Amino acid sequence: MSAWFLWPGWLLALWTLWRWRHHLTYRHIAVPSVGVAVALVASLTMGGSDRALMLAVPGVAVLAAFALPTLKRSAGSAIDWFSVFFFTALAIVMWVFYVGMMTGTPAKPAQRIAALLPGFEPHFSAPLLALAVAGMAAWLALVRWRTARVQHALWKSLVLPASGVALFWLLLLTLGLPAIDYARSYRPWVALVAQQVPSGVCVAAQLPRSALAALENYASWRIDAQGDVAKTTACPYLLVDENRRALVQAPPGWTLVAHLHRPSERDESTAVFRKTSAPAPRPADFGRVASAR
Repeated sequence: MSAWFLWPGWLLALWTLWRWRHHLTYRHIAVPSVGVAVALVASLTMGGSDRALMLAVPGVAVLAAFALPTLKRSAGSAIDWFSVFFFTALAIVMWVFYVGMMTGTPAKPAQRIAALLPGFEPHFSAPLLALAVAGMAAWLALVRWRTARVQHALWKSLVLPASGVALFWLLLLTLGLPAIDYARSYRPWVALVAQQVPSGVCVAAQLPRSALAALENYASWRIDAQGDVAKTTACPYLLVDENRRALVQAPPGWTLVAHLHRPSERDESTAVFRKTSAPAPRPADFGRVASAR
């Protein structure tokens, strides 16, 4: 997993360690090497944690940069052309998905997004589109400048790979921002809960902190999340985090209302319970999510 996570920087980093093997105690090699080693050990001890492995990225990037002076010009040109084709193709794919998401044409990307994010309704943002167009224009201008017949400089081999990564993140956070926000946000999930739980009531919850924060932010319920709330709470409703492959059974004194899940989640879901002694609410009493929040 580490090989894919740090690809392709780790190849150049290993080449740096080999070519600079007689200077491993020098600060520009020793400091990033120690940082990478610490991050790798931390990731292994944490069961291959991606978050710990992220700490290795800066060190790998520094080591990879010191490989450039030792590469032949043909190798640097190969890296440049790979960057041009790879990141340009990636940008084209993202634009195709964006057009399909916004217009429904081509149909396959639109159908793919609809399958991954059921209930998602894209909305157009002119500022985000302007940023994406400006990023593409800057990328094309950079490619033209880099491939021009001008004097070769050592740092030029860094320009296209680094700019390609920056372009990818720019397009992802502009063209893909609505879909990412829908997939990662708890707002659609809170809307589903609001269809089952009346507005303004007390709700007991055995949920992750992120879900508790979403309930507090997007709705007007009073949340009780202290201790074993299923036994101690006076709230008429209970929300319990569960796995859709092993659904939670109703605790004593509670009646199952529904199993809900975020549209982008396949395994995690939430069980909604109502106290057996509490009266069933009428549909007209159900609250709506506070969209202005």
